[in-house]
Amino acid sequence: MRDCDGDGTLVFTYNIVNNNGTDRQMADSKKKSTSPAKPKRIRRTPEEAQKLILDAAESSMGAEGPAGLRLQDVARKAGVSHPTILHHFGNRDGLVRALHRRALAELSNTVVSKMGSADGLRATFKAYREGIAQRMLWLMQSPENLPRAGLAVFDQIANALHAERVKHVRPGGPAPDMEDTRAALHLVAVAAFGDAIIGPRMRTGVKDEAAARDMFVTRFGEMIETYLRAKA
Repeated sequence: MRDCDGDGTLVFTYNIVNNNGTDRQMADSKKKSTSPAKPKRIRRTPEEAQKLILDAAESSMGAEGPAGLRLQDVARKAGVSHPTILHHFGNRDGLVRALHRRALAELSNTVVSKMGSADGLRATFKAYREGIAQRMLWLMQSPENLPRAGLAVFDQIANALHAERVKHVRPGGPAPDMEDTRAALHLVAVAAFGDAIIGPRMRTGVKDEAAARDMFVTRFGEMIETYLRAKA
């Protein structure tokens, strides 16, 4: 049967009788596609893709701990494919190592940038408190063997702190000892890490937790300063 469409186009149709005895018209030469359009491919730089993946991996670890770091879930959260993660990080172990490096780099950048200011100690405690301590705790619980990159970062921070000590040596006074600098830095790292993880619980019941935390950092700083002066 030949019919004319509304726009003047000839459409050939057939009358088909279905099981209920009613007519069904099928178009033979003019079909409109109902298949959904393919989603547009998002082009990202390698750096953008890696950041998305690392952010998603941190989110997974934050929600479920190290055991919750599954590449399929990370890919879904990041909006990338599983092969994309393998392309950038190799495997789960490579992703964990990248998370470890990023946490250490963040710590180093934060601490070293504030080393010459009066707020250096507070910046260190703040960096640990705002996520670095938790991420490092997660990574230490991971079954993968982590790289020893933390030693290099510790050396970088120790060198920056020691350079600041050298600047403040009294004329004719003895040069500061690097081992004393490293010992002080060790104390700061352990105190900042511990305060970030269990400090709020230990201050449970205080009227102003933030004020109590600031007082602790102030007194701890005074103790470190007294130690370094005594060694100068």
